Amino acid sequence: MGFSKGLFTRATQFRSLGFIIDLKQGVISKEHRHHRVRAKTLQVLQMLLLNHQQVVSKQRLLETIWQGVVVQEQVLTQSIKELRDVLGADTIKTFPKAGYQWVAPVRPVISAKVKASLLMVVSCCAIAITVASNLMVETQKSHLNIAFLPVENDIPDEIHQWVALRGMEYLSQQLQSHSDLQVIDHDRVLYAFEYTKASASLQPTEQVLVGLQRKLAANLIVLTRITGYPQDYQLHYTLMFEHGIEKGVEFAQTIEQSFDKLIAMLAQRYAGQYQFAKQKWHSDFSNEAFARGVELYLKQAYQQAIPLFSSALQVEPSLLAARRYLAASYANLHRQGEAIAILQQTVELPSNENTRELIRAHLMIGYLLINWPQGELREKELQEAQYHIEQAQELAQDQQDRLFIAYTYEELGKIKRLQGEFEQAIELLTQALEYHQSFYGQYGQTAALIELARVKAQQRQFPDANQYLEQAQEIADDNGAPANQIWVLLAKADIARLQNKLIEAEQYALLAQSIARYSDQPHLISRVEAWFNDRSPYSLN
Repeated sequence: MGFSKGLFTRATQFRSLGFIIDLKQGVISKEHRHHRVRAKTLQVLQMLLLNHQQVVSKQRLLETIWQGVVVQEQVLTQSIKELRDVLGADTIKTFPKAGYQWVAPVRPVISAKVKASLLMVVSCCAIAITVASNLMVETQKSHLNIAFLPVENDIPDEIHQWVALRGMEYLSQQLQSHSDLQVIDHDRVLYAFEYTKASASLQPTEQVLVGLQRKLAANLIVLTRITGYPQDYQLHYTLMFEHGIEKGVEFAQTIEQSFDKLIAMLAQRYAGQYQFAKQKWHSDFSNEAFARGVELYLKQAYQQAIPLFSSALQVEPSLLAARRYLAASYANLHRQGEAIAILQQTVELPSNENTRELIRAHLMIGYLLINWPQGELREKELQEAQYHIEQAQELAQDQQDRLFIAYTYEELGKIKRLQGEFEQAIELLTQALEYHQSFYGQYGQTAALIELARVKAQQRQFPDANQYLEQAQEIADDNGAPANQIWVLLAKADIARLQNKLIEAEQYALLAQSIARYSDQPHLISRVEAWFNDRSPYSLN
């Protein structure tokens, strides 16, 4: 019996050759053996399964799964090899110069929920026709018909999984209630998008987006992606109009605040122009060059990002976030002198310009001086670093910015450790830890715990150092934060190497390497490679 494409699209589990393939969990099982699949490899498997009746071209796989990232064909070849190693060589057939096809027998595992939903297909189709008719009428009533897609969650932990759908719902409902704009109900969007767990991991292609615009009669589709950490989030947005796109970034201390900033921008720009014709909208973060520069920066394409940040600053010199990213790009290219010079321009501004950017600039200068020694006058560098960190702390305390107060205590503690003033270092790091313990999301504590472990290791108190590291490891593991897991493992490797336990050190580093590769995050992979090459693993993110 054949299965419809709709069933394959809705299924999250498949059976083939005795294997159970769970796309939701990212696990392939047979009998009592379980194999976890890397994120990108899982997406390759998903595309092959959902298109098992045809050859999927290499170009399509690369463009869909590694969208916007310049990669070699070897990354796809590696994913195919990983799948064949687990499932067998005969499951996926290579068509030279064409692509790949899943050729093994496969059938979806139909859950009770999906079975029940199939009974409602006829009524849903009727509803869809009604919805489409209503949308056509609504389009005639309003200049702008807006649809929010599910928020892409790019926060490296497991405690923000609510963001995709609840974020979409929040954006839709809040914009609808705070403006006269016509916002398409999020349930209608999900129905049109056929949003399921099976398709959630694949980003919508341009063809899918065009189809959505037509199906929803939407002349503006809003795509969003949330990144960052608690107290320091970035919301990247793309406004897809019928004849062009616009990109931007909003910064905020909470996810809700970042959503509210985007809602305010849309309401003031579009609703405002209908209600208040004389009101002119201006947004620091709608700068196209800056937004595209941030995209490249997050892909570690620092050299390509630099001219975009420079262009943004030429147009708008007061765009301090662009200056910060420009400095960070130079720093990550090991051009610390140029990075510090750019940041010095920011710290020379009046303190009322943009206090959080001034805090960041002082903190970044201190961070660069601490982690990338430039000459033989190390003590002078550390004194200069301490000056900038203390300036950042003073500004943060004036603003009651608890996150950056915590950061400054961490960096001051690190300075005291490097100066051999261990008791003072412990006192400062303990204060940082207390601040982090008051935040939502525990994994901010790991940096302070790692530094406390390094202090104890330098005092040759290795049992205490290991205790701090185990506490940090437990927090990182509980929160599913790969970046923090890697920092803990590299710290364990450093402390093992300090005790001349070279085999143990390499084992920790290899485990960090496997986590980095599984995460598919370039900056984490680079961080571990730097450790193996005896280079500084630090970078500005």
